[in-house]
Amino acid sequence: MQPDMQLGALCALQDIQPNMQTPPDTDLEVITEQLTESKVVTQKLPKNKSTTGTSLSGTHMIQIGTASIIGSRRSQQDAVFGYASGGTALGIVCDGMGGLAGGETASRIALQSLADAWFAQLEIEIDDIPGFFRRQAAEADRKVYVQEDTAGRRLQAGTTIVAAIIQKGGLYWLSVGDSKLYFIRGKEILSLNVEHNYRMELNALLRQGRLTAQEYAAEEYRAEALTSYLGIGDLSVMDVSPRAYPLREGDTILLASDGLYRSLHEEEILAIVQKNSHSVQQAAQALTAAVNGRKKQDNTSVVMMRYTMEKRR
Repeated sequence: MQPDMQLGALCALQDIQPNMQTPPDTDLEVITEQLTESKVVTQKLPKNKSTTGTSLSGTHMIQIGTASIIGSRRSQQDAVFGYASGGTALGIVCDGMGGLAGGETASRIALQSLADAWFAQLEIEIDDIPGFFRRQAAEADRKVYVQEDTAGRRLQAGTTIVAAIIQKGGLYWLSVGDSKLYFIRGKEILSLNVEHNYRMELNALLRQGRLTAQEYAAEEYRAEALTSYLGIGDLSVMDVSPRAYPLREGDTILLASDGLYRSLHEEEILAIVQKNSHSVQQAAQALTAAVNGRKKQDNTSVVMMRYTMEKRR
């Protein structure tokens, strides 16, 4: 995204220590939720087998770290938020676009809209978290879309969003645009969400035989253009996990704006996270430090969430 106005990162770090039971063993499909069209399966997570040696009577905890840099841009259009308390955790990364104050305004409004809605509901029922994400994405889209500039004209700004909720040992997520949600377990890293851009549509047309390789190549210069984002108006495409994915001891969730994954390969991201495994906050800062100072480096923001279980003595 093209950044413009400086926005400080929001960060609250707190351990979670509720008494919870590990969710049942299950497979999970990551769904691209197209509200006006059919669902599209994008990827499967591996089956989560029972964790050997983990006590089910332990205390669940979530550690959170956030980091954000302006890069070589003139201003900062990313907004980040991380918070954990009372048995749940919420992480959000928004990457604004729209020039000057537009992108900063869009990312801030979208982040505040989702965070405020989450805090307003003292406790969201687990079965309703996917519905909560869908409703709040539509509401944030509306709020960004109607924003006006100082002359009373529509601001015409937008923002991506990637958000994750961890509750009772289960992971839920929302994604609109091209920010990333990574799932890290041991020595494996998976990108769970698709990028909502023109390339996704080109790939679908190519697979369906409705586009030739030559036609694809001719359109590829526009491939990174977003096809879904908050502020588009009448939002219709988003990624929403249909149900919780059960987490294991040490599982790490990484939310990131495109400034990270356009500068580092997944193997590099994984290596940095593993090297700083003793602290998620240090790992988050190490990721942004690894790209800081590069020529033409975009705004880069991350939220890391690590699930652990402290055994009772």
